[in-house]
Amino acid sequence: MKHKFCIRAVVLCALLGGAAQAAQPSDVACAGARAASIDPALPGYEPLAIELAREERYIGPDGAVMVVGYNDMREMMESLTSQFSAAHRNVRFKLDLPGTRFAPAALARGVSAFAPMGALFTPQQLEEYRTIARSDPLAVRIAHASLDARALSGPLAIFVHRDNPIRSLTLAQVAKVFAGDVTRWSDLGLGGAWAGRGVNAYGMKPGTALAFELQQRVMPRRDFGARMVGVLQSAELVEKVASDPLAIGFAAAMRATPDVRAVAIAAIEGAEAVTPTCEDIIASRYPLDRHLLIYVPWPVTPLAREFVRFALSREGQEAIAASPQGYLPLSAKDAAAERAKVE
Repeated sequence: MKHKFCIRAVVLCALLGGAAQAAQPSDVACAGARAASIDPALPGYEPLAIELAREERYIGPDGAVMVVGYNDMREMMESLTSQFSAAHRNVRFKLDLPGTRFAPAALARGVSAFAPMGALFTPQQLEEYRTIARSDPLAVRIAHASLDARALSGPLAIFVHRDNPIRSLTLAQVAKVFAGDVTRWSDLGLGGAWAGRGVNAYGMKPGTALAFELQQRVMPRRDFGARMVGVLQSAELVEKVASDPLAIGFAAAMRATPDVRAVAIAAIEGAEAVTPTCEDIIASRYPLDRHLLIYVPWPVTPLAREFVRFALSREGQEAIAASPQGYLPLSAKDAAAERAKVE
């Protein structure tokens, strides 16, 4: 039997300062005058009754449901689970959120009901999951990454030195840069004094979450070029780009400084080139967006299905948008697409 469950929240999300070509992801957090509120088309949450299977390994001796996952989703998950339990009095949660790398194995072994994640499973994590669980997990997006410097998960950005005149690239050009097919800035359309200058590519080390997601998005069947200099942290990459006028690199967007600039990205030749702003990310216009996810086991359990339904409701998205790390809510259209995965 369904009944309405309504929670009010105030959420602010302002656009990044500056014109599109000069937007700097870290200049202004997503709060301010040009607020983007929760999509009014998001449906309110209507709870469906669920019964817990007490024999499940994710239910502790005290009856609490264990959830293992991403540390930067702690406040978000505390709010979501608290509100979910208010609607489902028979469900209590115990959160164990040491970090993303701990979640896949816990989900595979059945000791976590679902897995809040700040990144996609890596190929190694997915293979280990399959070995244990004998199935593939289901990934559900529940939020966009953040442009707030306090967050740990941000969209990907392609950075150049602030004096570099290049304004936009296509995803195909990005792939060529980091696969090692570009050697001169003329290969990317620059002329004049820049035409004959070399391109120095920097990136996150292969095997890191950001490197894996860039490969998945723009060069899924290619390796990084031998000349690309790999680093472990986005802040380190930004420092290298800031100190090298010929540099280009990819890193988390919110690690930008005044000495670098995020290049606008077009999905294909002729498409609008977009910089990472709150407005464009929420509208799913930015091609290098990333997401927070909840991985659920397959077949999907009734508990996991119902929790995903709540997270993708208006109340769930309000809780997500209120997180202090500035993670961004989904539109009603995107939430419906994700909800369909479990329904």
